[in-house]
Amino acid sequence: MATAGEATNRQLVKLREFSTQLAQRLKEAPNKPTEPTRLAIRIGSENFLVEMALAGEIVSLPSIAPVPWTRPWYRGLANVRGRLVGVVDLLQLAGGDPLPADQTHQVLVFGEVLGVNAGILVTRAFGIRNLKNLTLLDGPAPPARGSWERSRYRDNDGLTMIELELRELATSTHFAAIAT
Repeated sequence: MATAGEATNRQLVKLREFSTQLAQRLKEAPNKPTEPTRLAIRIGSENFLVEMALAGEIVSLPSIAPVPWTRPWYRGLANVRGRLVGVVDLLQLAGGDPLPADQTHQVLVFGEVLGVNAGILVTRAFGIRNLKNLTLLDGPAPPARGSWERSRYRDNDGLTMIELELRELATSTHFAAIAT
């Protein structure tokens, strides 16, 4: 009959063997680059793609406190899980009409990696897309409203989406100039 100490030693040996095998498998695994996935969002009637690593989270529209002496596209501040986030109407920032209240349901909060406590108003998030499965649209693209708009893609359902570069948006002087 084995003692408790012998049973513990056998478990430790098995655990070491498992750890060694796991480390070896990880070492031998092919280093596949990560898939170019994007979060698909709709703002008003337009569809956008956002790099997953730069998007923090999508939250239901929180209460937004207006901030005096700011531009109209800067909707104000919202408390998102204890973090104050500046909320921006991207369409209005880009020179369009404000996003109507009945189309404003969520906020895409920027990822902390961007170093900006900000978010944009979103009508809804509707999935994740892999750029490999989308068709890059050739030919003259309509003029971008901002330097943060990149390539245009079409998915298998015929939906056109604009790649939105959050890093470019967060660092643009236009985005930072909220004061009137």
